[in-house]
Amino acid sequence: MSDSPGPRLPLAARPPFVGGLLVGALAVVGAGIVILAAVLIGGAMFMRGRGNADAPAQVEAKAAKDVFAVAAVNPLHGTNVLEIVIATDSSIRRGDAGSYSGGGAPDERNVILLDKASGASRKLLPDNGRRIVSRDYLPAMAGAGEEGVDTQKAPLAYYVFRVRTVDGTRQDVLVGDLATGRQAYLLAGIDGIDKAWMQSPTRLALLMRQGRKLQYRAIEIPDLKVVVARPVEID
Repeated sequence: MSDSPGPRLPLAARPPFVGGLLVGALAVVGAGIVILAAVLIGGAMFMRGRGNADAPAQVEAKAAKDVFAVAAVNPLHGTNVLEIVIATDSSIRRGDAGSYSGGGAPDERNVILLDKASGASRKLLPDNGRRIVSRDYLPAMAGAGEEGVDTQKAPLAYYVFRVRTVDGTRQDVLVGDLATGRQAYLLAGIDGIDKAWMQSPTRLALLMRQGRKLQYRAIEIPDLKVVVARPVEID
């Protein structure tokens, strides 16, 4: 027996199943790559879709509305009426018992007058959309508002409110009669009031500013009418 190796077959003469094995291996590897890619892409799409589903939908937020509360309850001297002051809740500084404790001035928006005997009430402003700059109550007494005139014992009869205009730049003046409940805005778009006093039991006088000019006004309160309007020259 000879130990020399047998003759090698030429490539063309090798068995056909070798090529088939190579082709099959390549096909399996290719299929695996395709499947892996599909799995990765599908997983990414699934996670993306899930993320969109879980994210809250973006909506347009509505403007926050003010919450209103009672800032003070005051008796009106010489009457059977309580003044209930309404302000924005966030502007009211409360003490331990929940009552108004002072500090910064509350953002007053309305006043309710309550009859202590009957419980009947009425709002002085139609809504709470405008700020009250000042509120004053006057007796039907000549000289009220003047220095040195004692009005503590005189019953209150009228009220004068300064209310911000809608754009917030100027003031309107509301004048009313406590006994009759009649009231009206008698001055509009003023810059401010420097002095107010009662000329007579029914007539209110005002030294005011409007259009950067000093003005004098006299109002007959029972009639809710401006009866005198004159400029005050300062130059």
